[in-house]
Amino acid sequence: MKKRFNSTGVCVSRKHYMVDISNKLKEIKKLIDNEFYFTINKPRQYGKTTTISELKKNLKEEYIVISISFEGIGDKVFCNEEEFSNVFFELLSDSLELYYEEESKRLNLLSSDIRNMRDLSKAITNFVKDAKKEVILFIDEVDKSSNNQLFLSFIGMLRSKYLAREIEEDFTFKSVILAGLYDVKSLKLKIRREEEGKYNSPWNIAVDFNVDMSFKAKEISTMLNEYCIENSISMDIDKRSSELYFFTEGYPFLVSRLCQIIDEKIYGTDKRPWKLIDVHEAVKMILEEKNTLFDSLIKNLENNEELYHYIEDIIVRGNDKSFNNDNPLIELGILYGYFKNNNGKVQISNKIFGERMYNYMVSKLENSYSKMDA
Repeated sequence: MKKRFNSTGVCVSRKHYMVDISNKLKEIKKLIDNEFYFTINKPRQYGKTTTISELKKNLKEEYIVISISFEGIGDKVFCNEEEFSNVFFELLSDSLELYYEEESKRLNLLSSDIRNMRDLSKAITNFVKDAKKEVILFIDEVDKSSNNQLFLSFIGMLRSKYLAREIEEDFTFKSVILAGLYDVKSLKLKIRREEEGKYNSPWNIAVDFNVDMSFKAKEISTMLNEYCIENSISMDIDKRSSELYFFTEGYPFLVSRLCQIIDEKIYGTDKRPWKLIDVHEAVKMILEEKNTLFDSLIKNLENNEELYHYIEDIIVRGNDKSFNNDNPLIELGILYGYFKNNNGKVQISNKIFGERMYNYMVSKLENSYSKMDA
């Protein structure tokens, strides 16, 4: 099976050309080795799931790695503590079954008669205390449940166990890693808009996640080098990598999608060295296509009129905006991956986003002028 570029779902090294992210994995592993709890909060399609997948492979010999997701479990789970606790233990058991069958069986024995968060806490203590290795917990897609008070109570329980462990009064997971779009501060804002005063920082034990998950030009070159070797071609990898970075600022989906367009749409089965014009043609093509990332971009703009007009003022009217992390609009734009700090000014994070936003906003303005002329 020949490899291909992938821009949908998790990337798998045996099937897809991949950027070498080993240095990023080492940085994240340091956090885990030091028993930190943290959130991998990055924009949509920023490689979170792929990073977690690769990280789990690196960790499973040293630790017992449990990985669950809250995607698709439905709202019924959050009706009461008993339902949530039992489903949570089922997810843990399912995750363990493939690589740690005996631990999965032991976990199932501990899961009887769990009726509330206190029972769940005791079961976690007993499982971790007798585990053959230290236990790491990954929870993906936390955004699916982050606006639910029961989920916040669960996070608060993990926090209490973490603090008790620090003074040797409990056993719990060595490290807990949440993954999603929102960080803890953003979750706080999200909850309080709907239910003022209900949220009380249950995740304030978490350290900041400062690992840069964007692809630098040098990192992009590792993927192109793999492509050249497999297809027996030679090209100026450094220049092509720099050009890809120039348009994308290393946004993982955009890098992979441009490579995919060049390989599959521009060249197809005819594998030849890429030219500079190929990258430019791929940029034109991606700007004209519909994909889930651009759909999300448009939805986020349309759902927040204030953010829409703020960005419109920058890219259509050319007005400068001072960068200030305390500005909630700037904070939201960073969360979505749309803004960056350029010498104290707000700048759109990459040229492809900027062009896509500009084209959309100008098109809407043209529609408005047409209505006025009618």
